[in-house]
Amino acid sequence: MKTTRLITMLALATAMLTSCEQYGDAKMHTIVNKDGTCTREINFKDESPKSIAISDNWTRTSDATDTTRVTYSRNFDNVEQMCQDVPLLLNGKPLQSKATFEKRFRWFYTEYTFTEEFASLGGDFQLPPTDFATADEVSYWFTGQPNLTNGMNGAEAAELLTNIGEKMDYWLSDNLFCSGFDYICDNYDQVKNPPVSREEFASLRDSLIRFRDSLVAFARPEDSIANLARPETSEQHYYAIVFEKFFGSNAFDKFFNEKDETGCYSGLNDKVEPLMHFPELSVPYILSMPGNVVDCGNGICQNGTIIYPLTGERMIPQSYTITATSRVKHVWAYVAMILIVAMAVCGFVFQRKKI
Repeated sequence: MKTTRLITMLALATAMLTSCEQYGDAKMHTIVNKDGTCTREINFKDESPKSIAISDNWTRTSDATDTTRVTYSRNFDNVEQMCQDVPLLLNGKPLQSKATFEKRFRWFYTEYTFTEEFASLGGDFQLPPTDFATADEVSYWFTGQPNLTNGMNGAEAAELLTNIGEKMDYWLSDNLFCSGFDYICDNYDQVKNPPVSREEFASLRDSLIRFRDSLVAFARPEDSIANLARPETSEQHYYAIVFEKFFGSNAFDKFFNEKDETGCYSGLNDKVEPLMHFPELSVPYILSMPGNVVDCGNGICQNGTIIYPLTGERMIPQSYTITATSRVKHVWAYVAMILIVAMAVCGFVFQRKKI
């Protein structure tokens, strides 16, 4: 477990360190108007972030008070059109979203509801997190809901989080392993003097995972497999040891040797690396609605605008939905009601005088 946790922590730490570089400390602001038209702005550090794609339809504006940042904006005819040009990328592909805007007339006010749903990233992983933890544990770990620590003291909450964290470590580590294993299987013709046939190799994936876990669980301090507890030991070296011990052969070393010139090492990295990028996505989503906000969903309303945490983690177990409802009061409706009441009172008084 110590080895699995280290691999996962190293992978996530690397992703988090590159987050600012990938997104330029970006903030995205969506402004929805009463007629259904909308504007989207994205503000980031002026250093061309790799994971933000701005088409020619966007207009650049600069902030005279902060020359280190730049803002791009685009007006849209409707929210559906807006979803066709999402500027945020993950692994080089735009985030997929769909949005709706509903308007309901209520005499004294008109109610507006905006919803934007970002597609789940869970399909990128062969093994779903619910194979490793309960649905509630998975949802809490990635989204904070439902609150499983309600009523717990600090020690109990820490124990629960540690337990769930270990399960999620295994989830990510096993997905990285399976992705790399599939790459080796697809490129099995690059293995010289393979210890087993391609068909037999393909059937041994789960056995190899169990073997990896047993090595970690029962390794003695002097065993080379235990050396992964040292930060200077690479994940590639660790897996080279696992494969060598399992198959009794070093035929797979080229996939884990960064000095390999056949492309097997770089190809394996290109296959596995995209699975580690989801923590990089962390862009505050700011929403402005017409009128007064009466329901901000899972966001936080501040000074009339709503802020949502748009993160890759929240898109792992399921799609991530941003929704809010606001109301615009009809002054004329109140005036009309006052006039109606006044006319009724005057009529009543007039009738009383006649009597």
